[in-house]
Amino acid sequence: MKKFIGFLVAVSMLAAIIGACSKPPPPPPPSAPQRPEWTMVEPEKEGDRMVFIGISTLQATEQGGRDAAMRNAAESVVKYLGTAAESKFEQARTSFGLSSQTVDPTQATRSFQRQLSANVARRLKASRWYMERERDATGKRGYKVFVKTLIPISEINNSFKKTANDNVKKAQADARKAMTDQAKKQANDAAGFWKKMAQQGLVPTN
Repeated sequence: MKKFIGFLVAVSMLAAIIGACSKPPPPPPPSAPQRPEWTMVEPEKEGDRMVFIGISTLQATEQGGRDAAMRNAAESVVKYLGTAAESKFEQARTSFGLSSQTVDPTQATRSFQRQLSANVARRLKASRWYMERERDATGKRGYKVFVKTLIPISEINNSFKKTANDNVKKAQADARKAMTDQAKKQANDAAGFWKKMAQQGLVPTN
């Protein structure tokens, strides 16, 4: 009798093993949605406007994600164009043969970024949105939002030209107050430099 019971137990275990092995594997988890290509583009020209992408951190609400994405886009505008402006100032200063005492690219860039920041909020417009649902480190679900924004190139160049024209006025005032011929020449050179920058603008329109 004991042998028969043992035989039944062995058969039952074997059947369980065979049944487990014959079960189909669980389906793979659903793949994450593919992000649109525009979410990964670098700043670029699109007609008479420039494109900047904003990406939010994980937010509790959709509206919070949208607001964070727009803030990120605005920060990207100021940072990217500030770097471009400083590079232009530095290259032009070198080509003019001017010293950093005559033209200070870093200080001019800060002025340009302040001028640009004041205009970005009202002229930066969202054109496309994309949203993902993710979980944070605690497992709480949130919203990650991407936005494609556009800003007119004319607005960028107007801010750049205003910065340059402000520096022209400052240099001309310095020339009038100069106590030596050298100081006067230095101020006049700076005025000529900033007039050239005002004529050129920052972003080509063609």
